[in-house]
Amino acid sequence: MTFYRNALVVLFTAIFFIDVPGYLSHIDPEIAPINWVIGLYVLLLPVLGKTHGESDILRSPVVVWCFGFWWLSLVSFFLSSQSDIALQVMRWHFFTILIILGFLILFCDSTAVRLARYAVAAGVLFGVATNIYELFVPMTFSQLAGRSAGLYTDPNLSGEALLLGMIVSVTLFPAWCRGAFILVAGIGVCLTLSRSNILGWIVVSGTLMLLHKVRMKELLVTVLLGLVLVVVALLPMQDQLLGQLQRAGTINRDVLERLDWFTNPTGVSDDSAEERKLLAKQAWDRIADRPWLGSGTGASHVAGGGMGTHNQYLALMQDHGLLGALIMPLLILAVAWKARGEIKHLAMIFGGAVILQSFFSHNMLDLPPRLMLFALMAAFSWSSQSPALNQVQVVRVGDERAPKAVVEV
Repeated sequence: MTFYRNALVVLFTAIFFIDVPGYLSHIDPEIAPINWVIGLYVLLLPVLGKTHGESDILRSPVVVWCFGFWWLSLVSFFLSSQSDIALQVMRWHFFTILIILGFLILFCDSTAVRLARYAVAAGVLFGVATNIYELFVPMTFSQLAGRSAGLYTDPNLSGEALLLGMIVSVTLFPAWCRGAFILVAGIGVCLTLSRSNILGWIVVSGTLMLLHKVRMKELLVTVLLGLVLVVVALLPMQDQLLGQLQRAGTINRDVLERLDWFTNPTGVSDDSAEERKLLAKQAWDRIADRPWLGSGTGASHVAGGGMGTHNQYLALMQDHGLLGALIMPLLILAVAWKARGEIKHLAMIFGGAVILQSFFSHNMLDLPPRLMLFALMAAFSWSSQSPALNQVQVVRVGDERAPKAVVEV
């Protein structure tokens, strides 16, 4: 039974992290992601009676957050237009809770958490590989030419998943190769041309070095070796490579505008940035009309005409008023609750990345890859209370006085 449960952990973590359900639903709408969640619960039935591991994960505050989020959504639904869109949003919220609770049950102990983190690390490398492939064969998966997305189909979601997956799994690697893993993940993030996630990767990488999770020496050596490789292997082929990218459609107006923005963020604007500013202003105006209770569940989807707000906080405030502004911070607090030792640092970095991403996305609570990672980080934090696990957390990277048998999780 242990082998069966461990197989489920690896299989479903990998499937949900690289967003196989979302990709297949784009190909065939009949293969809805909810079917995969139902499959998860069905396959969990044989082990439900044997999932009371040492961490007792169902006592995690994330469970309380799930029920609180559902009741707030239900009460706000009666304040809404109760339209078909509002009802659909209620279904999405229920779907959100099912995924988080299902994966919390799956990640019931430290062994399951560790296996899941290995699956996420493999998923990060797979995501980077598909993004590199899509650089030369644009729109193989992505809906936007010139911006890689892999199976996520959305470049922004691809960048978010790779960044959060990197945070969750980076300390699995030996100290000497963590810099390489971070750099590889950064390449995948950069190929999405998602400005918020590139900024997030820079901040997270710097924070990991400051907290001694990654040695600056190894990271700098990896970067230098990468630059040498680029100069030696790619520079002689520069004209041929640029010609190939232009013929493939990778280099286009939107891509050039984004590249110009990176060279002068304050002086260059583009259609995407202007659209986000307009949507944010419209959302603020609607929030000002009903600041305390909001306009009801689904109001942000109705008002946005399908465009959304590109800001999770504004979307939740439109729906739920003042309480809506607390939903994401409370989720982050619940995810990091009782995290100890070195795991506490990773939980804080993870939470900071989610806070940043929430300013640029209104889908933080809708899509399976993020929801699975929320559950995994919550289980990781909760499992840090295990005495056996805490014994292997005391060593920082680069501490040469530590016994060889002690490793960092």
